[in-house]
Amino acid sequence: MEPSGEDVPLTHPAEDVGTNGDMEDDEENEEECGWCKWMKAGGCKDEFQVWLDCVDGLRAAGRDDVESCAEVMGPLWACMERHKDYYAPQLSSLADKKRE
Repeated sequence: MEPSGEDVPLTHPAEDVGTNGDMEDDEENEEECGWCKWMKAGGCKDEFQVWLDCVDGLRAAGRDDVESCAEVMGPLWACMERHKDYYAPQLSSLADKKRE
């Protein structure tokens, strides 16, 4: 069964994305994480930014329950499905997590 966007939180296994997609939650560090750049480059930039803003808002409030952003994950997931040629590695990773 393929996971729906609402079932699996979107994360990159190798990176901890901080506020504004930065690797560290540091206002002086303006460099965007490589995974965020990759996600934005594939045709779902707007949908990803909505999800990232949700996650950043939670983290800024001291929370880490990204599952609270499930409502914005649906449109992002649908967009990623429409752009499977680009997002295949992320979709595959999420499907593997769902099976675990």
